[in-house]
Amino acid sequence: MPGSEGDDAANRSSGTSAALFKRVTTPEQGAGAKTSLPERQQHSSDDEGNPFYPEVVDVESVSTGGLRLPQPQEQLSIKSPFSPDLSEQRKTFADRLRHLVRRNRKADDDDDDDFTDDYEVEQIIKSLDHYIVGYPKIAAFANADPSFLIYRKFGWLHNRLLLYLQDELVALEYKLNKLDQRTFTHDNEVKLKSRREDFNNPGLRRDTIKQIAEKLKEYDEHLLRFQKIQAMRRPTVRNQTSLYNFIHHTRSLVDSEAKWIREGADLAAVAREEEHGWFNGFLEDTLHRISPRATQAIFRTNDQKITTGQEKVFLISPFRLDVFLRVVLTILAAVLLLLPVVILFELQPTEASQIRRKGGFQILTIFLFTLLFSASCSVFTKARRQEVFTATAAYCAVLVVFLGSTLNTDAGQ
Repeated sequence: MPGSEGDDAANRSSGTSAALFKRVTTPEQGAGAKTSLPERQQHSSDDEGNPFYPEVVDVESVSTGGLRLPQPQEQLSIKSPFSPDLSEQRKTFADRLRHLVRRNRKADDDDDDDFTDDYEVEQIIKSLDHYIVGYPKIAAFANADPSFLIYRKFGWLHNRLLLYLQDELVALEYKLNKLDQRTFTHDNEVKLKSRREDFNNPGLRRDTIKQIAEKLKEYDEHLLRFQKIQAMRRPTVRNQTSLYNFIHHTRSLVDSEAKWIREGADLAAVAREEEHGWFNGFLEDTLHRISPRATQAIFRTNDQKITTGQEKVFLISPFRLDVFLRVVLTILAAVLLLLPVVILFELQPTEASQIRRKGGFQILTIFLFTLLFSASCSVFTKARRQEVFTATAAYCAVLVVFLGSTLNTDAGQ
């Protein structure tokens, strides 16, 4: 190719300076002319942000053959961190704003790519089929739902132990009283009046008091622990039956070791008692009788579905059931407040002869709805007696005030 030998010689002689320039064809050369000057060497992406790496702008040089240096009238445009950027000064405010928006958008996209998946954690859920038949499967079943955490309290053994410890303390108490009487009768009375005088002389009394201290500590620990155990509520028959059926259906225990599940009076439910515990069970059984498939589809979570596996166990999400129950109770509360108002409004007398007859129906309506409201508070809530009484009195007062206002309106007309 013409001019290639001259270009190579120029590249070798000029060294790195030749890489800073790029030959450009002039209008006289036309579109068919080819450049023989080597392009600027491609630098890596890491060098693009380096302020000391000069960015070369194309320089027009007139040449008909080999490489020649630019003429003096030709100006080199080399961007350096130490030279003012005139192009930035010629930018308008809109250009700068668009550049800032694009840069921020690119930074946000990079952040989204880096942190999008950090908030999703894959959960590990083991099915009941994963565990071996026996105690491992029973432990997994009890862990699947807090309602199945049922164990024995061993109340008889606790009482037997406390009775023994109590009698040991009675014997030590009797022994200490005898020592005090002996000291008072035959020995120095100062030992009973001064602990320092008595303990300075090692004797049987000090050893007895040490035994009493150790025995009292053991007795108190057992007594307080047994108090907490006795405060635990008894499991519902429904949950006890579910655990019993699972044990015998899977044959996880031999008969001699499965009898404990029938010790109803001695069983304790470890899970905390829910506010509507028994009603939740009643509602769950009712919905299951109406449509088992729909109940499982609505109230069972995907995690519970994986946990049950192939076992014939139907788990219900307590949260979803509680939400449904709250909706039902909200509707019930609105009905108990608005329905008697509508009935009292329809029963208001229009003539003087109807006052006695319709007035009796109005009072009966107030009584029945007040009784229903009080029963609802007692059944569906864990309100104490005084709270139920206060709420019932307020409810009855609202109905009586409404009845009195309707009677005054009729009398005025």
